Amino acid sequence: MRKPLTAAVALAVVALACLAGSAGAVRGPDRPPAEHWLDVELEGTNGYSIHVAVNPRQHLDLRVAKEGFAAEYLTRDLAADTNRVTAKLLGMGRVSLRFHPRGQVRHPSISGCGKRRPVVQPGVVRGTIKFTGERHYTEVEVHEAEATTEKPTSWLCRYGMKVEFNPREREWESKFAASGEGASFLARKYRPGMIEGGQVIFFVESGEGFETASGEPPLTIWRTMKTPAPATAFRDAHPEHLAVTPPPPFSGTGTVDRTPESVFTWEGDLSIQFPGVDPMPLAGPSFGFDYCLRESGCLRQHVPYR
Repeated sequence: MRKPLTAAVALAVVALACLAGSAGAVRGPDRPPAEHWLDVELEGTNGYSIHVAVNPRQHLDLRVAKEGFAAEYLTRDLAADTNRVTAKLLGMGRVSLRFHPRGQVRHPSISGCGKRRPVVQPGVVRGTIKFTGERHYTEVEVHEAEATTEKPTSWLCRYGMKVEFNPREREWESKFAASGEGASFLARKYRPGMIEGGQVIFFVESGEGFETASGEPPLTIWRTMKTPAPATAFRDAHPEHLAVTPPPPFSGTGTVDRTPESVFTWEGDLSIQFPGVDPMPLAGPSFGFDYCLRESGCLRQHVPYR
């Protein structure tokens, strides 16, 4: 069964995948719980990079990235073993690996972590990593690859700083955010020279979950796209009117307008084309929105989540 997720729900799923215990992972006396992260870097077809990570709570995250696009495929590792991985990506592939250490342990310095250094063991994984993205937008199949295990000193030292826009990108002049079932859209406009690639940044994120009746571990897919654009892509006359026309892989236009009844609407044919999936609408009455001008405040219109 397929279920769209709001951005907040998708973020919660990502956090749970990293922190929560795995009820479905069976541990026996000869299969101790994992204490390390496992990381494998691969190259997929069509120029995509692929990163496979398994955390100490037995959750597997296969991340695909290219330019401003990223997709994460989250499921459960059923092996529940320090050096083994067994997971199925519903209809998209499987991961079945054993880690073999090779080389000396490293203790790399990580910015912001002070004297706390993780324990990193290089090595190789042998077995199978097979993944086919939706409509074959990228594929990979390997039976051996370089890998590392890492025992981090803390969550922050594993990831460094939390995910955030470049500090200069917070100095927006006007911004617009819309959120509906399954997707959130953000546009920020800046002064000339503040950001690379133009004066506007468009960002979209979406999530969906898949479950099976057979009781197999569910699959959550989390997609994001970040794209710069010229100032002409964000035409505003706050608070009466806004029109945004992002560049590909977006298409169409979204507009905020005041009706004769002084009701604001967010409408248009704006959509995002993520690799391998149908275009996803980003405008319409099911989306609540915030439209803000730094000097004048914000206009907000929210819709209840169904």
